[in-house]
Amino acid sequence: MKIHKHQSLLVMAVLAALLMIPSSSSASVSMTLPQYVNEILLNNHSLRAGVKNVEAGYYSVLAAVGYQRPVASGTFTGSYVTKQATEENVFAGNIGIRLSQRIDINGSYKLDERQNILGYEVSRANFDNSVNTLVAAAEETWWSAVLARENMKLQHEILLQRSENHRVTMEKYNQELVPRLDIVRSEAQVVEAETLEKNAQTTYMNLIAELSLMAGGLDVEPIDEELKVPEFDVALNFEDALQFRPDIRAARLNVERAKLVKKLTAKGMSPTLDYAFQFTPWSDPEAYATPNNQQIGGSLILNVPIYDGKETKYKVFNADRLIQAAEANLLALREQTRRDITVAMNNWRNASAAEQDRKRQVERSEEELRITELMYGEGMGAQIDLINAQTAYQSVRTEYLNAVKNMYVALVAMRKAIGDYSPNEDGTWGEARSLYGKGNDILGEPGTKTLRNNIRNRINKKK
Repeated sequence: MKIHKHQSLLVMAVLAALLMIPSSSSASVSMTLPQYVNEILLNNHSLRAGVKNVEAGYYSVLAAVGYQRPVASGTFTGSYVTKQATEENVFAGNIGIRLSQRIDINGSYKLDERQNILGYEVSRANFDNSVNTLVAAAEETWWSAVLARENMKLQHEILLQRSENHRVTMEKYNQELVPRLDIVRSEAQVVEAETLEKNAQTTYMNLIAELSLMAGGLDVEPIDEELKVPEFDVALNFEDALQFRPDIRAARLNVERAKLVKKLTAKGMSPTLDYAFQFTPWSDPEAYATPNNQQIGGSLILNVPIYDGKETKYKVFNADRLIQAAEANLLALREQTRRDITVAMNNWRNASAAEQDRKRQVERSEEELRITELMYGEGMGAQIDLINAQTAYQSVRTEYLNAVKNMYVALVAMRKAIGDYSPNEDGTWGEARSLYGKGNDILGEPGTKTLRNNIRNRINKKK
């Protein structure tokens, strides 16, 4: 907003500040954090895509093991010859039904089905990890926006305060009680406060845009309610984190799957047995087809590989190295989890201590500023002392807000580190997600959960 020279600096500063504050008539929807998280789970486009990819993976499993089931086919053949030997216009044809299947004589069917199912489970765990990551990012952005709004209010208060100080300085100058230098200094303080408020407004609006992106494009903003200092409410348990963190679950499943693939690959030189059944319900003439009309035929084909150019040998070597890679990745994720929990805990302790320190500093700085303003108003203090007191007060209040924000961010990091924002393997939600309303599912998630359980039941029946 442009400030005209002929207008009062105080009035213009106040008007500019009011224009910077978001209007209540904005199209943005105010909501609580639980409402916002539910909005993400229902409308985030990345999660929608992830759900559909998981569901597609289920049907991919069913398709991959289709060769294990019997295959039925029907055939119709016919021919028409205008002249054959002594006969003319001869028609011959038949209808046949064929049923064939490869008989699992080496146990590869079960291994192949299980490794495909585990591949689906890995994709499901990876999706759960994306949920954990997204919801954690959403909550961190949420609290950053809440604190950014508080900072915006703070900068607005500072602007009003400095504008009032400038007004007092102008009155003293008109009474020839202070030099022109004091006017220049007070004006500079007001301009600086305006800049800081604009920067705070920009930061807040950028965070609002980020919240909108994660909510599927819905314009949202945190509801304006009393900001509370968070308490540590995370049930910290490293072993539970190893059990429920989705990326570790995916890594653990990858190890299991890699071992199954190696067993399956090792059967590359195993013999195979194919069975076929054929029935000819009709043929004309009756001896046209083999088997003839109304006859049944069957066949068994045993294939015993002798040499495959060492293909199986090197595939087994490849599978063995993939097992080692999967095991190393699992160990790396375990150590990363330990690191994530330790760092989050250290950050929480640091932010918590900083909040207490900054709180005491704010109280002292506030009292110092009050006394300095009183002395300056009575003509007993220097303007430079007032400016220093204002700057110190602004600094410690800003640092206090940052300490509170860091406390929220540390809690979010802790919950993310133990996988608390994602569904567990059985489809139930972690503790943090339960705080936002247990039973609110991701769009399509009930379907994927049902599919997952159906497959698991099939595995258990075969064991």
